[in-house]
Amino acid sequence: MSATETYDRFEELDAGRALGDLSAEEVMEWKELVQTHQSESSGDFDWISAELELRNSEPCPLSSSLVTRLNETISAFAEKNSNKPASADLISIIPWLGWALAACLLAFFNLPSSDTPLPSPELTVAQKLEVLRDAPDTQRLDFTPASDPYAKISGEVVWNDGRQEGYMSLVNLPVNDPTKKQYQLWIVDPKRDEIPVDGGVFDIPAGSETAVIPIRNALQVSKPTVFVITLEQPGGVVKSKQEVVVALAKS
Repeated sequence: MSATETYDRFEELDAGRALGDLSAEEVMEWKELVQTHQSESSGDFDWISAELELRNSEPCPLSSSLVTRLNETISAFAEKNSNKPASADLISIIPWLGWALAACLLAFFNLPSSDTPLPSPELTVAQKLEVLRDAPDTQRLDFTPASDPYAKISGEVVWNDGRQEGYMSLVNLPVNDPTKKQYQLWIVDPKRDEIPVDGGVFDIPAGSETAVIPIRNALQVSKPTVFVITLEQPGGVVKSKQEVVVALAKS
């Protein structure tokens, strides 16, 4: 291989090194050729590669810890031996450029870092109930037992028309077997016909002295006046015969 061919091969490998796509064998070949063919312009590929990455990356603010580390590194880099070849200095700082770019992309894609607080966990059903209680125009009605087997039941229903959101807080409602019977809520809206709106089927698991149940109304309701809990077949019914009425909440 002639000297010209050797230098052309070095430039080809040098470009591949800057772009990070050399195989292990090509890296070894580049290391051999760089000893005799590296010049002051050999770092051009590094700058071109870095510029291409930066041009295709979204700008973003760096975290305070990253800025501190970069400032410390730049100061240390500037104080290095001034007799060291410029190309060697360039190669040593390129990894820092890539690291800073990676940190910037980390922030861009909203991945958690040491300076980024983790997102707040979703509110529990009980917490959502408390929030809705304090919301403007929220309606609160107390439940009363509707028959002797459920005489110990108490609790309340919290409903907000504007949000079309509501919850039931139920105390001492007996545990049910979902394979045999399930509780179902019915909502009476005076502006609708006489058929109550289905408010959702629910269960009371064992060990739940107080249960908070979200209301899942099938239709939009406005200023409901009565909430009725019945005991129905598994999966609920479209229209209740109200054979077993558990509790009522009236305005």
